Amino acid sequence: MSRVSLLGIFLSISILLCGQSPDQKISISFENEPLESALLKLDGVVERQFSYNPQILPSGVVLNQSYDAETPENILTDILGENYTLKNISDYIIIQKAPPIKKEKTTFQIKGGVKDAVTGADLENVSIYEINSLESTLSNDQGEFSLKSETKLKTAIFVVSKRLYEDTIIRVTNFELLEAPIVLKKEEPTKTKSTKPIRERIQTFSTGLAKFFTSDKVRTNASNVNLVDERMFQFSLVPAVGTNRKMSSQIKNNVSFNLFAGYSYGVNGIELGGFYNVSREEVRGVQIGGFGNTVGGEVHGLQLGGFVNTTKDYVKGAQFAGFFNVASDSINGFQIAGFTNLTREMNGIQVAGFNNHTKRMNGIQLSGFINTTNELEGIQMTGFVNMAREVKGLQLSVINIADTVASGMPFGLLNIVRKNGFISPAIESDGVVPYRLAFRSGIDKFYTVLSAGIDPDNHWTFGAGFGSRLFPLKEKKFFLNPELRWINVSDESFSEDQNNTILRFNFNLGYQLLKHLSITTGPTLNFYTTNELDTSDQPIITLARNPRIDELSGKFRHQLWVGYSIGIGF
Repeated sequence: MSRVSLLGIFLSISILLCGQSPDQKISISFENEPLESALLKLDGVVERQFSYNPQILPSGVVLNQSYDAETPENILTDILGENYTLKNISDYIIIQKAPPIKKEKTTFQIKGGVKDAVTGADLENVSIYEINSLESTLSNDQGEFSLKSETKLKTAIFVVSKRLYEDTIIRVTNFELLEAPIVLKKEEPTKTKSTKPIRERIQTFSTGLAKFFTSDKVRTNASNVNLVDERMFQFSLVPAVGTNRKMSSQIKNNVSFNLFAGYSYGVNGIELGGFYNVSREEVRGVQIGGFGNTVGGEVHGLQLGGFVNTTKDYVKGAQFAGFFNVASDSINGFQIAGFTNLTREMNGIQVAGFNNHTKRMNGIQLSGFINTTNELEGIQMTGFVNMAREVKGLQLSVINIADTVASGMPFGLLNIVRKNGFISPAIESDGVVPYRLAFRSGIDKFYTVLSAGIDPDNHWTFGAGFGSRLFPLKEKKFFLNPELRWINVSDESFSEDQNNTILRFNFNLGYQLLKHLSITTGPTLNFYTTNELDTSDQPIITLARNPRIDELSGKFRHQLWVGYSIGIGF
């Protein structure tokens, strides 16, 4: 099947469009074999049955050729030539003579009834359609139907289909009033067909948005009919009102334009919808809907919706939506939405204005408010909270929550790691602020610390930093506790013009007395910067004790000194 390349779509996006997956491949040889005998021989080894009128075959043709690992369609095309066309319907390959150029159309009509082969009951909602014109109808509650069709061929081929019944093919040369009703046999339970999963899928898929945009007749045809045809171009106003008529659900289009909304089997090229596009199966290429898109299978390429995109299987490419994207399986590529993204597994980049959710994230997850995933391998970044069960990478947010951190680390003001992390409130004192509360959260190799305190002169301090707990001995009683903190100092006025900050490095030695009780102490290196100076250019808020460095730089005084710290952690 040919491959279609669409270039220059939105910022020079290039997408390679692939055809259907290969069919059954066989090897066969013909030696002095008459054409009709060769077709019977080929029919015996092919999984599907051939349907044709022997009178249309050329006479006197003898075959002497071999085929190795070729599809039945390729073999038939080679031995029949360009004067014949093939149609795949359910378990049949229908052979037709190609229409002559510029021949006037002929009107054919079929009229009759449909019954169950065993019970004799009238069958309603049976699909009857002509395979070339795509004219179709449904039987009524008494099993009756009447259908006209125009075609350039000498014969019209009508197919009678109903879900869970075997198809019946009828060839008509003119108006035909069927004297006996058509009887349909039920499919045998042991019989398997490649189309059955599709039929079952469409029953689930015909709900929600897809059901809103499609009619009952179109969905009934989708359930009944096994035909899957591919056409170069289609245009529709709404589903069933267009060039593919009520059989639109059975057609895969290379170029599809839906003025308001469209319903098709799939896309192998580009589809544009003024409001909404619905595809039963896969999309390979570009699908753009003014409001949204729904796909019941896979997406290979770009899916762009003004409001929503939903895909039942996986996406290999990109989903862009103004509000939200949903991919029930997985995504390899990009998923970008103005509000939220949902998928089972994400391999690539997931960006949302509010929320991202996936069961497994392998790549980068970005949102304005919250990210959630079961497994993270990569980076989680959001404006408020990240949530993951297992982290193998980096979490960046105000709040990070995880069950375990297998590798990497969480980085935020508050990091809650339930299984291999720790949370430790503490009481601290040092030569600058005798009364301070601190709160540490994270994992041993990297945690964050928040603190607030007050001294006897009513100077308030608050700060943040990060540190690590290192265990040099096998017995995790003793630990080293290096930390780097930024601390702001304010008086009771809390003036915006105040700029009193301490950059402090602590190097503490700790001992774990009990599971939730530890003590730490050690030296500190303090670097103090302030712009609140008296008339002699000395700090109004005096913190340094015997500073090693005491310098004036413009409006700021800088001081460096060595101090101490002691704390009790819980």
